[in-house]
Amino acid sequence: MTAVSNTEQWELAKQSLVTILSEKHYTPKAFAKALGSPSFMSLLKQIQPIAVPFFKALLGIKVRRHMLFRRDKEIQSYTFSYRSQTVDGRAVVLSGRVTFLHNKNGAPHQVKTLSLHTHQAFFDPEWTPSQNLMFMPLKVLWNSAVIEPDLQKWGITHGIEPDGGGSALHMARQLADCTVAALQIMQQHGVTLMPDGYTTNWGSSQGALPTLYFAKWYDTEAPQWFREALRLRATFSAEGDVPLYELTTYTYGNPNLVYEGHILLTAYFKAFSKEQKGGYDAAELVPQWFTEPRYEVDGRKITFLDALSHYYPQFTESVIKGMKSYAEMVAPDMLTADGEVDIRCPKVQAWLACLKKYNNLDDWTPAHEVYIAHSPADDMMPYEMVYKLYRTLSGEGQNPLVHMYSVPAMRILPHGGLNPHFIIAFVGQLLMACVENPEDMRKFYKIVK
Repeated sequence: MTAVSNTEQWELAKQSLVTILSEKHYTPKAFAKALGSPSFMSLLKQIQPIAVPFFKALLGIKVRRHMLFRRDKEIQSYTFSYRSQTVDGRAVVLSGRVTFLHNKNGAPHQVKTLSLHTHQAFFDPEWTPSQNLMFMPLKVLWNSAVIEPDLQKWGITHGIEPDGGGSALHMARQLADCTVAALQIMQQHGVTLMPDGYTTNWGSSQGALPTLYFAKWYDTEAPQWFREALRLRATFSAEGDVPLYELTTYTYGNPNLVYEGHILLTAYFKAFSKEQKGGYDAAELVPQWFTEPRYEVDGRKITFLDALSHYYPQFTESVIKGMKSYAEMVAPDMLTADGEVDIRCPKVQAWLACLKKYNNLDDWTPAHEVYIAHSPADDMMPYEMVYKLYRTLSGEGQNPLVHMYSVPAMRILPHGGLNPHFIIAFVGQLLMACVENPEDMRKFYKIVK
């Protein structure tokens, strides 16, 4: 990979496609059967055994109903690689997927919309868009082309690149580059956006902030040719719209409030360069044992920090569950005399400044419809922080383009030991996949003022 002098040297290329990795053509029945990876279905079965056959039957009915009058159509899905940039500014080749309806005879076809989807955190590499059809491709039933980047760490970079989720800015860039490559594939196959078509932009949990940042970039910096190609109409972002620098400050200030998902705040150290982190290497921000060889992968030894950054939750889950305080996740010189994280420590301040720079949304006034959704029952991501962001983006309620929904607690759902955040976010993603536009989510959620 070629080094770039700094992370600001990025410009959206008009061509980013490297190669098509796979191509699948589906009948409605085969498409419904293909949705969901084996490991995901196994997890769902553990949580509620009856859920899997019921869920599959429901998907099958939904797909067949939508396709009833489209017997000349089929669903096509392509995985591909494309050129982009890592969080620390290196050129990189990433992977993604695009799925759309097409004519069986190959005649030109126009889609009504483009649906961009930035995924949540994964429990297994199988859940990656390029590895399996998950659920957002259901949007093809509304004649939408669904575009999904794997993002840095997943797909063809799994085990090679660290988790880039700590920079919403760079994840938004990777989504933009993925979208360009997907449009190239569509054009190669005679599929285009209708003249009056438009784009919707979706994300949840770990993908929530990048989804909003893409919307910000589109409104403020995207080149005109890209805007004309997409015509972004609305953005929907759920269960993760918490500025990372605020979430980090909050978690450091509540040392005993440890949730498994918050370990990602430490996993993000590796993706940023030393310069981005104020002159500190990732190894300087964690306990010494994080940097000692601990696991064997493909005949090589890797550290806990590497496992956390490149493979989480693989290898690391049992260790994380044993942690009782955030003091166990940072270097000793980042702690107070009482053993708590010292917010005034130069290292902590440098890290917070890094997160602020690459995740800042405060300077954006949305110019298209933006919908934010969050559940008060999600204690992993504090509701108050999401509401604060909503009030900021809406200009204290003065911008009619910005909306917020309150998500039901869903306490009646079986959780199989998972934190409520994961259940709420998962159900939310299913609902997102089953509606055409962001405003349709009001069927399920309550409007917040």
